[in-house]
Amino acid sequence: MVVKIDYTPTRLKRELRGLVDPEFREGQQHYFKESVPTLGVRVPEVRKLASTAVKEYRGAKLSFDDVLEVADQLWRCQFLEERILGIIIVSKYQRQLERRHWKHFDGWVDSLTNWGETDGLCTLILAALIKKDPALAKRLPVWTSSVNRWRRRSAAVALVPLARRGENHDVSFEICDRLADDRDDMVEKGIGWLLKEASRTQPETVANFLLTDIDRFSRTTVRYACEKLPERLRTRVMQA
Repeated sequence: MVVKIDYTPTRLKRELRGLVDPEFREGQQHYFKESVPTLGVRVPEVRKLASTAVKEYRGAKLSFDDVLEVADQLWRCQFLEERILGIIIVSKYQRQLERRHWKHFDGWVDSLTNWGETDGLCTLILAALIKKDPALAKRLPVWTSSVNRWRRRSAAVALVPLARRGENHDVSFEICDRLADDRDDMVEKGIGWLLKEASRTQPETVANFLLTDIDRFSRTTVRYACEKLPERLRTRVMQA
């Protein structure tokens, strides 16, 4: 990094620790089944810090490669909020994301440890890359056979923002079909979420997709998937 900046990774980590809410930290673990190291900083505060840092980076004309270096250092940290901060900083440079960056963030997927950072990476970065280069979605189906539960969940969640807008439905259904028999609860909820978003624009298609082989899907998946269906379709699926 050539340009000198005030909001270095070291300062960002220090700023996060100044935003700790001990009461919030006590309740944070209830959101996760696994043990997740957290500082106790609320997401709006993390977003605000990211915006402040990015404002400086843009003013200093920091290159995206240098911004990515900052984010990488945060991603290698221990605490959830540090990693989420890295994700949010990158997400503010969506116009600079290119196909070549997919490999970089594919590496981040390997080190995912919980649904919070998984969903942040997928919805804020991977989805943005797919939006710019739809062909990248074809790389997701192979993730469904990974031994890594977070990569399997990512295969579905990376398409959530796109499915919400009525896009990428073919690959969305392919991924849900591949994961239908997966009984990891994080994966069940992931494909349920994807189907729910797809149902906003294609309710009949989603209902028929579920009804074609309803026994393959868990109750959790079906419950999530039906949340936005019209009542007549929701009743039909739930009764099945």
